[in-house]
Amino acid sequence: MNETRPQANPTALTADAFFAELIGSLSGTLQEVVGVEDTCAFIARVGDDMGRGIADRYRQPDGTLPHEPEQIGRILCDLKARIGGHFEMTEASPERIVFTASRCPFGKQVEGRPSLCMMTTNVFGRIAAEATGYASVRIDEALSLGHSRCRVTVHLTRSTGSELHEFFG
Repeated sequence: MNETRPQANPTALTADAFFAELIGSLSGTLQEVVGVEDTCAFIARVGDDMGRGIADRYRQPDGTLPHEPEQIGRILCDLKARIGGHFEMTEASPERIVFTASRCPFGKQVEGRPSLCMMTTNVFGRIAAEATGYASVRIDEALSLGHSRCRVTVHLTRSTGSELHEFFG
């Protein structure tokens, strides 16, 4: 019997593409089954765990994280670049750090899946809170919601607002 292997586009399926599609499909299915709010809570929990682990990778030899806003912003931009996103710090002050993003690490899989934004919210919030003792995060614009970019604000002082997610170090 002469078996032939199906032709595949070798550039179409990489490990990164596979895992982005896996996470996109998982979050989409969760949103359909349990709703966006519960999916956000689930992904937030995973993001918090991941944020703690990622923060450990950026610790200095003395075990601390850099605590100046610009240093924290550089860490968060570096993290996103390492996983395939493109975030730029547009503001860094003692009160807040603002980022814009033109590319999400989840690629096209993020479209229509706002629950995936909880990864950014929780990883950014956890790292900033580990560095400073407190942070809150708000996603002002999101590729997942059809905006042309993401705009993320990380508050380093207590702030109020309905869309803020708080973190304590």
